[in-house]
Amino acid sequence: MVVKIPDLVTKNIRLLYGFSFFDPFMIVIPVWVPYLATQGIGMRQFMELQAVFALVILCGEVPSGLLSDLWGRKKTLLLGSTLKAVSFSLLPLWSSYEGFLFYHLTMGIALSMISGGDVALLYDAHLAAGGERSRGTAVLGNMQLAGQTGTAVSALLGGAIVTLSYGHLLWANAILSWIPMLLVLGVTEPPRALARGKKRFEGLKEVLSTTLVRDGATRLVFLNLVALGAAGLVMVWTNQKYWQDSGVPLAWFGVLYAGYNLIDGFAGRSAALLRARYGRRPLLAAVGVLPIIAYFAMASFLGWGGILFGTLFKVSRGLGQVLFMDALNEKISSAFRATVISMAQLGVRASFCLLGPLVGYGIDAWGLPSLLSALGIVFSIAFVFLLLPLVLREDRVSSAGGIRA
Repeated sequence: MVVKIPDLVTKNIRLLYGFSFFDPFMIVIPVWVPYLATQGIGMRQFMELQAVFALVILCGEVPSGLLSDLWGRKKTLLLGSTLKAVSFSLLPLWSSYEGFLFYHLTMGIALSMISGGDVALLYDAHLAAGGERSRGTAVLGNMQLAGQTGTAVSALLGGAIVTLSYGHLLWANAILSWIPMLLVLGVTEPPRALARGKKRFEGLKEVLSTTLVRDGATRLVFLNLVALGAAGLVMVWTNQKYWQDSGVPLAWFGVLYAGYNLIDGFAGRSAALLRARYGRRPLLAAVGVLPIIAYFAMASFLGWGGILFGTLFKVSRGLGQVLFMDALNEKISSAFRATVISMAQLGVRASFCLLGPLVGYGIDAWGLPSLLSALGIVFSIAFVFLLLPLVLREDRVSSAGGIRA
């Protein structure tokens, strides 16, 4: 029986939404800080490990993006998903700083291969199905909702399993980590334009030059995507320390992690509707202001009040991730989409390499309230110099014309 192309594309989209759900299905992550603390890893060493992890991804982002564009999104995703599953399967064997360092090295390579390729593959599948570019916001919103829902469900599951023991949690996490690889096996990569040789090199050079140098609006989108991603990475780990210092029982970490990520996912899912109703400019302003409020409020109200204000950051991240990624996808041709998205993730990891250890040292030296206030000041400055100019020139960002090579 001959399978029609539209049927294959629809199947691809369903499988990629499933991949988005199970890729972040890492039930150990919501209690990662407390678990490593039981192994003698303090916040300073923890942030050092995260910085090494970010550095590995930083070095692998652009090569893996190029590999995805040249070799194929599916093959690169499959390789990354398999290495990720192997890394999680070995994790229960480690109990020293050196063992956890090895884990972060292998996991960093795995995630650099996954990064960007999943978004590019989904966007290509959407266009191959006859979808309009204007619907890209909704498609990316659905993808983000699937990812955050998966994160939330895994957090609840992890919070339940950790009441048995950390050993049960680690082995269950290892088994579940193979699901994304199985989903990628079922994906059929859609056809796409692919330049060759010198023409491809010149096209890539043109795209990167326009993205980073000549097109101010696209450059601002790119930089804001980097800043938002770096802030998100910092808050993932800072939140767990915040909950710990607030006296939250360990079993509730999964519930809070799930709730935060569901808020993130539904905010992203609502981005298309909110943009249609209010326009992009007010949403961009909210993306910049809400984290600043969250930082200063969390510093002032340690405990459940600060935890509640922390949800504002997740609203900002959910909206911003979809808005910035959609704007970038509109600007970049299919042949270089994964490469440019990987470059944005490279910027995120590079920023975290600098910011992460400083945050860890700051928490150990000055405490959370002072550190959160400092972060509020840092991202207030970022809002003024990065996001405010984008808000003021929003009409250029939302134009239909894209960067083509």
